[in-house]
Amino acid sequence: MKSLLPNFKRTFLIVGYTFLVLPISLFSKGLMQSMAQFEVPDLILKSAHYYDAMLWVYVHMMVIGLLILIVGYSVNDLNKQKWIAGLLFIVTGFYFYLDFRSADWAFGNALYKGESSIIPAIIGLIVNLLFFQLTLRLFLNSRSRN
Repeated sequence: MKSLLPNFKRTFLIVGYTFLVLPISLFSKGLMQSMAQFEVPDLILKSAHYYDAMLWVYVHMMVIGLLILIVGYSVNDLNKQKWIAGLLFIVTGFYFYLDFRSADWAFGNALYKGESSIIPAIIGLIVNLLFFQLTLRLFLNSRSRN
């Protein structure tokens, strides 16, 4: 029976391209303009240090996206797929925790202000759920074959 949920390759392509498209969209609008929507104080927003940190974060996100794409296209061994998916489930879980923690909502510290501050956390949660379903399916399917 074919699943409606994405397999290894599709999961990695969805996440990889997402990790490429999001920073590119921020860069196309202007990185500091994009960060201004989160009501970052003007003094910080105009800081060369903050710009450098944000540039590094989003370039790093693109590099991670490229790595995820390469893994999605090239890893065919089921055992390796299980462990890579599991690792990325854990890593993206920590990332979305950090995004929810700093968002402007009842359980966040509102480091970034406004309704749009929750969007990165929701994207992170979706990415994490993609890796969760994949990890669960890969580990359960491999146990049933042994």
